[in-house]
Amino acid sequence: MKNFLIALVIAIILVNCLGSLVDSWLGMHIIMSDQLLSPWENVAVLSLIGVVLAIVGFVVAVSVMGTILLALSAGFLALLVVGVSAFWPIILIVIALYALKNRNSAAYKQRNDQSMHHTL
Repeated sequence: MKNFLIALVIAIILVNCLGSLVDSWLGMHIIMSDQLLSPWENVAVLSLIGVVLAIVGFVVAVSVMGTILLALSAGFLALLVVGVSAFWPIILIVIALYALKNRNSAAYKQRNDQSMHHTL
């Protein structure tokens, strides 16, 4: 909480100083409904514009990253489908051999267990 209060005081001082600098050095003034805004109001409006631009930049960055990730995942899926469709006979043979090996080893183990049981 102490750090938050210190950060808040620093932010208020910076806003006050920057508002005065923008007003005196750059001569920037925002006029709303034929009234000149004070330096505090100038900084508030410029900060609000900055926040809106930051949000828009975040949305654009996320949408660009989302588009890139979607394109990469679609390309990976396409390569996977092409690979499976090109090598499906080999994949089928490997699966069949694996199933036969496991079936034979299970039958051998069961037969071996029965023969060991009869000898005891």
